[in-house]
Amino acid sequence: YSHTNSPGIPTSSRPTGDTMKIAMVVHSYYPADVRVRRECEALADRGEHVDLICLQKANEKANEVIDNVTIYRLPVQHQRGQGAFGYIIEYLKFFIRAFFCLTRLFMQNKYPIVQVHNMPDFLVFATLVPKLFGSKVLLDMHDITPELFVSLYGISEKSLTFKMLCFAERLSLAYADAVLTVNKNIRDLFLTRNPIARKIEVVMNAPDPRYFTPTRSGASTPTGVLRLFHHGQILRRYSFEIALEGFQIAKQKIPQLEFDIYGDGEDKYISELQAYINTHNLQDSVRFHDRVPVEQVPHLIEQAHIGIVPCKKDIFVDKVMLPVRLLEYVAMNVPTIISRVGTVESYFTDEEVAYYPHNNAQALADQIITLHNNPDKCQALVSKAKRAFQNHTWARQKETYYGVIDTLLGREKHMTTPASHSTPKTETQLEKTTL
Repeated sequence: YSHTNSPGIPTSSRPTGDTMKIAMVVHSYYPADVRVRRECEALADRGEHVDLICLQKANEKANEVIDNVTIYRLPVQHQRGQGAFGYIIEYLKFFIRAFFCLTRLFMQNKYPIVQVHNMPDFLVFATLVPKLFGSKVLLDMHDITPELFVSLYGISEKSLTFKMLCFAERLSLAYADAVLTVNKNIRDLFLTRNPIARKIEVVMNAPDPRYFTPTRSGASTPTGVLRLFHHGQILRRYSFEIALEGFQIAKQKIPQLEFDIYGDGEDKYISELQAYINTHNLQDSVRFHDRVPVEQVPHLIEQAHIGIVPCKKDIFVDKVMLPVRLLEYVAMNVPTIISRVGTVESYFTDEEVAYYPHNNAQALADQIITLHNNPDKCQALVSKAKRAFQNHTWARQKETYYGVIDTLLGREKHMTTPASHSTPKTETQLEKTTL
């Protein structure tokens, strides 16, 4: 990416003529947040610009221009693993700063649309001043907060906290002019407690083919080492301990088995997993790696023979989570073994991915051994999963996103300009973006 070196407010991304600019607000890091980045790049593909308000890491500039995005980073950092009270304080700090930053920018730019990404849901109210002056508000619901709190903190669905979170969700959805969410299961759950069907569109986290385009036509057949692969966040609710137990069992039958895990997450949990690896003498065959730039991920996936996606089957995962890494393995022609959870089953059958019960390490090991012994089954999983997801490609999701934007603007149809970002960038053009 190119970016400004000026310590002041960046101006080089200011559009000229009739070029539209929208504002975005997200309690996350940019360009590390892949969904936000994907949408910004989609807007860039038709010549539009974004002013983005987000979190600031310790080593990041407060203001920066990356391609079509002018970034305004606020001095708030996300502290993973803190309690509910800590998250609320963090959210409030960001909300207050984002409210005043967005208001100031709106007075200068008069954005026709402001897009806000949850969590938290109430972040959408940072748009109050722009909305009062006529801006349309687009709420992008990445997660569903009440069920996530049940998963993280064990609150009851009958508790006052759960009801308050549902109330905040209803207010946020009612306030927005349009709503996006990431899969049909979240949309359907929203509709059971919010009569807002006309507002909700699904724009899935489908892999962007400018990065995730395979160089081979089918699954890779191992000729020696069998490589398992996982990338993304390493969190307790993903049950990596089951994945490691299953790996250990399978390795007794497949001595040349290896497992590479890329990502970061909960430090205490990762330490527990590394202690398990050391205790069971798996150091030479299970390797943890730091997060890598998203542009490197497709190449790493293609070096693997099987993708592993462990999940703990709780109310949040089972009802609404469709792992992005699964979709990336499908895009890159890698057969996937995944915990059997409801949201994944609503998109993929047993003929398209290899399921195992979320808490059954032996069943996971059996799937590894089966795929190792049956290359034809690997090929069948890859081809059938690809067909199953062909109606949900990023090209289709991008058209839906454009349609929502254009409807808010009152356009009859969107105008897609030649894509200046339609080919992968070279390493010299890239900032160290991480996935």
